[in-house]
Amino acid sequence: MRLNQLASMMIRIRLLVAVSAWIFLATTPAMAASENSEVTLVETDDSLCLAHGGQLVSLQLSAVSIEQDASAEVEVWVDRWFMQVQTADHTRHVLSAQVPVAELGCSQSIAGPQHWTLSVIKRLPAAGAPSKETP
Repeated sequence: MRLNQLASMMIRIRLLVAVSAWIFLATTPAMAASENSEVTLVETDDSLCLAHGGQLVSLQLSAVSIEQDASAEVEVWVDRWFMQVQTADHTRHVLSAQVPVAELGCSQSIAGPQHWTLSVIKRLPAAGAPSKETP
């Protein structure tokens, strides 16, 4: 009887791991966006992140966006997900030609995986000009 219980428990654990992996892959955002996108999420090697088996996740302003208007700023709102649960972190970042990258954090923390999703991307208007928002 004990052997059957152990086998049943092992099957449940394997199923849980498989479902968790599928959910992670299904909900992880694409790290590379098209050339026309103003902002992308990129992963780079970083010694602190690599120590935990992850990579440094950053926001990066695209070359196309910088070429359009080097003096313009882009406001980006980002949502953080930790262990597949959306957190209360809803952060604002302003990117420009002078500051084209904003570091968000490691894809793998000591406690588990995390990732970010882009919520709102908005080109900040010059004085008196209307804004252009991308949901």
